[in-house]
Amino acid sequence: MAPPNAYDVQLTKAAVKHLRNLGDPERERVRKALTRQANLGGSSSGSRGGKSLKQIRGRHDRFFCLRVGELRVMFDVLDDERTLLIHGIVNRRDLERWLRGR
Repeated sequence: MAPPNAYDVQLTKAAVKHLRNLGDPERERVRKALTRQANLGGSSSGSRGGKSLKQIRGRHDRFFCLRVGELRVMFDVLDDERTLLIHGIVNRRDLERWLRGR
């Protein structure tokens, strides 16, 4: 059961497509990592952290990058809606190209 301060996880259409293309073990690792991140709750500036999470700031937006093995999960934290909005699940080799396409 999720803690009372847990955030919901929503995926964009692109993220769903990326998730479907993963193998079963990778998909399960991503699911567990997202569940763990959603259960942390708290504000986007405070209690989230660790070496596997970084904030990326661009000219037009900012979002978080969660490291899950060779994959990077790109997401926004919507504190008002208590939601993690997943934009993409990208292999680390393709991350720079994905970021340029945003």
